[in-house]
Amino acid sequence: MQSLLFNLSKYVLAFLMAFYCLSGYIGYTTKEKKRGTIYFWQYLLGFLIHLLCYSILYVAYDDVKYIFLYVVEFIYFFVVIVVYNLLYPKASKLLINNMCMLMAIGFVMIARLDYDKCFKQLVIAAISTIVTFIIPALFKKVKTFRNFAWIYCGIGLVLLVILLLGNQVFGANLTISIGEFSIQPAEFVKITFVLFVASAFNQSTDFRQIVLVSIAAGLHCLLLVAATDLGAALIFFICYLMMLYLATRKARYLACGFVAFAGASALAYQAFSHVKARVTVWLDPWSYIDTTGYQITQALFAIGMGSWFGYGLTLGAPEKIPVAIKDFMFAAITEEFGIIFSLALFLVCLNNLILMMNIASRCNTLFYRLVAVGLGVTYGFQVFLAVGGSIKLIPMTGVTIPFVSYGGSSLLSSLVMFALINAMYNMRHDERETVNGKEVKKER
Repeated sequence: MQSLLFNLSKYVLAFLMAFYCLSGYIGYTTKEKKRGTIYFWQYLLGFLIHLLCYSILYVAYDDVKYIFLYVVEFIYFFVVIVVYNLLYPKASKLLINNMCMLMAIGFVMIARLDYDKCFKQLVIAAISTIVTFIIPALFKKVKTFRNFAWIYCGIGLVLLVILLLGNQVFGANLTISIGEFSIQPAEFVKITFVLFVASAFNQSTDFRQIVLVSIAAGLHCLLLVAATDLGAALIFFICYLMMLYLATRKARYLACGFVAFAGASALAYQAFSHVKARVTVWLDPWSYIDTTGYQITQALFAIGMGSWFGYGLTLGAPEKIPVAIKDFMFAAITEEFGIIFSLALFLVCLNNLILMMNIASRCNTLFYRLVAVGLGVTYGFQVFLAVGGSIKLIPMTGVTIPFVSYGGSSLLSSLVMFALINAMYNMRHDERETVNGKEVKKER
């Protein structure tokens, strides 16, 4: 009977996740006033997937602690949805629902791999969410946020300098320890970096300003390179390039950026042994299956063995993938939930990016438009690096899938990013209402 339940559940979960993914895209193409039915189905599907997954965990491990974890998570998601609806009725419910869906899947998979880490992740999520509830209102009321360009820059550079003194994780300076806690400063610098570039280009886009901002952006990237966190450095570089193009509309800057990227990549390959090792493993992991290629080959085995519908939750062996809970969560999910489920998961992430770009395109104010694009590109490119590294599309970079992979700093920064995007969405409504009221006020 238990075996039959597990076999049926993997098909049901794949269907529910695919249907949830479809609802997100239907919602995007539907006028906002007519999305009520879409929201209902997203709530229903999200809570059903969450309930079914924890039911399987409880049956598989016969431990009441999974019921406790499910109840606490259910309360958390219910409160997040209700509070956002009450405090910010104009917020993007599609983004909020997707955020909760991704976190729910992350919680389930983390609980499957390590119960204690899942509980810790949930506590961090709850505390972080309380903090982020005030961000949309604060960002809307304090207009001077757009004037602090070099303060954001200074904060980011100081955090990255401190990072150089931090702890090494797999050859890179990634964390700083404070007592029993460790944080990843680069996760928060992503936000200050976007605010810095947006604020600076909001003030001016003349050649002198572009040179100054480019030097400062380059310092951010160089400090990350010095910390050998090349994945984060790449995210910062692409984010800056896209924001520069949006602010100036000059394609030659894009061309110069890609030439610089090619040169920097070649230099990094020659200068860093672990970069050379990752490229070598990417090209031919099977020749190094017992050493440096072990992680990626195990991830590829997991994806291949999972096939379309997966082994079934708790029936695979994702724990055999080193650091699966962080770097290779996509492969771990694919093994137990299947390719259909994980593809739908990726498409939900893509739906988030589309929603972010849509919000950015409708902002009348340059500062807000740049912030929305910067955060959207940062989010989307990070997902691409995480998933691309798991399927051997690109060399491994060690970045995580926002909301899904384990990591308190990543989760907090992702929650802040989505709160800021919702702030843009609220202000987009206000700008539209002002235009309709004929009190047109164009701002840079």
